[in-house]
Amino acid sequence: MTYKHKLARRLAISRKLSMVPVLLLLAACTDEATGPDAGLPQQVAATLVVPDSVTIETHQQIRFRTETARGKLVAATMSWQSSGGTITSEGIFFATKAGTYKVVGRGHGRQKPDTSTVVVVDPPPDVVKIQVTPSNPTLEVGATADFSATGVLADGSTTAVGVTWSAGGGTIDPSGVFTAGSSTGTFKVIATRTTATMADTAIVTIVAAAPTLTSVVLKPTSYSLTTGTTKQFRAYGYNSLGDSVAVQVKFSASGGTITSNGLYTAGSTAGTYRVIATANSLADTSAVTLTAPVTAPTPSPTPTTGTGLPFGQSQQFSVYGGLRSPMTMTADGYDASTIVSRLNAARSGGYKVILNLTGGPHSDYMSIIDGVDQFDESKWRAKMATYSTSTIRQAVAQAVAEGIVVGSSVMDEPYVYGTADGGGNTWGPKGTMTKARVDTLCGVVKGMFPTLAVGVAHQHNVFEPDKSYQICEFTIDQYDWRRGDVQTFRDDGLAMAQRDHMSIMFGMNVINGGVQDKDGNYTCDGAGQGGKGNREPNCRMTAQQVRDWGLLLGKAGCGLYMWRADDKFIADPAMQQTLKDLAAGLGSAPFRSCSRP
Repeated sequence: MTYKHKLARRLAISRKLSMVPVLLLLAACTDEATGPDAGLPQQVAATLVVPDSVTIETHQQIRFRTETARGKLVAATMSWQSSGGTITSEGIFFATKAGTYKVVGRGHGRQKPDTSTVVVVDPPPDVVKIQVTPSNPTLEVGATADFSATGVLADGSTTAVGVTWSAGGGTIDPSGVFTAGSSTGTFKVIATRTTATMADTAIVTIVAAAPTLTSVVLKPTSYSLTTGTTKQFRAYGYNSLGDSVAVQVKFSASGGTITSNGLYTAGSTAGTYRVIATANSLADTSAVTLTAPVTAPTPSPTPTTGTGLPFGQSQQFSVYGGLRSPMTMTADGYDASTIVSRLNAARSGGYKVILNLTGGPHSDYMSIIDGVDQFDESKWRAKMATYSTSTIRQAVAQAVAEGIVVGSSVMDEPYVYGTADGGGNTWGPKGTMTKARVDTLCGVVKGMFPTLAVGVAHQHNVFEPDKSYQICEFTIDQYDWRRGDVQTFRDDGLAMAQRDHMSIMFGMNVINGGVQDKDGNYTCDGAGQGGKGNREPNCRMTAQQVRDWGLLLGKAGCGLYMWRADDKFIADPAMQQTLKDLAAGLGSAPFRSCSRP
């Protein structure tokens, strides 16, 4: 970052000159500090005490000086007072006990006093290193920069420490304010622990000429929105030193209008347009894709009715290459090259499928937008566009009519949020996804496949439970032991579905949804625990739980979805019998469609 000439010092001066002309001497929590002293001067400062605030350690000495409002050193004799600790006639201050102190410097005659705040801390015993920030700033000749030093503890946390400062290429005061000299080049600024046992160094680059603007950056680089809606664009620049800087730009746009502050309003015609930010001869462009707003569609027609509810685990195609008997349904990711063949395989095999047309890891649909890693709807729409062929549309419509396709889930767990370093299971910061936004995704799928039931996978009570979907037709509501009583979970889910005029398919987390093992010995061999799950303290459901919970939940919705069975689950003889019991119980239950009632 480039610092402007004398900026920090002048800001400090203006702050001092605007202070209310009352000086209260704060008593430190030690026997050295005194209470407010009415005898100390209480006038607005014209002569400035430097530094104006500083942190030191007990027994560490610092020397104060005074400057004029224009930054010139005051050479006249000063009188010094403090609210605690000790200060000499030469302005040297120290304290033997921790606390917060006031130091007042005053010249003779009509000169007005000024006050500095000194925070005194006990030397922390377990500091492993000193850390100076900023680490490598670039300054113009004569400019100032505020350096700070913190102590880093063994556990990575930081603490206040007292240091002594030294610098080449300029001067630095006891609080870390560095003023660049007249020579250009690279120089060191060093903060040394008062015990002289450790130090840290920053490298300062001093340049003679002011940096120039070299490029303009417009964010976001691309964006998709519906006609008539708005999006805030912003612009910044890079200078010749490589620093990002604020820049005044002129915005222009096609396919809509944009204000001088960058608020874009989409026009009424769908298509691809541009937003442009211009500064002098520099410019940057963002692509804007406008789509027509989606209105609530007619509910999907109910496919062939009859007896039986489908059940099965996810990813049977990708893991096993096909369905495992006696399960009657699978949920998988598809792409344009496999969807037709997989629908044909389901037809010949006599089982049903849940389509995850935009399935796969969250990272497939994430981008850095406005400096934040978050869901990129344009990527999601681009994946959906790959299915926009007459062959695929006809194949899906036929499979829906035959009852082969149960429905399509547009997104899994839209409520998860956080940063990318949290393991990847995120759609971005909290609030990135909303029911209204998921409704938009359902509308895109519905516009492409009008007879296909569209839904979303999440527990009924974790994602904006007070709001309703208008386009999405069903939810996949997954249960595990941590959700509480299974009957209460079922009834609450059914009540919300009825409130929102939606269908519901219940699911179970069979791998991680049993009674958790939190006794400090991760074995998952206790009551309600069917072996270790994927991660501690999660345990698998037992065969009895899968049977009882599966029949209770499956018969209440339009099917039973299980995430995610594996070879161990399938190989267990007790679980094989459970699957047969589920097949018999759900196979004889009345059919329910996953379309909107």
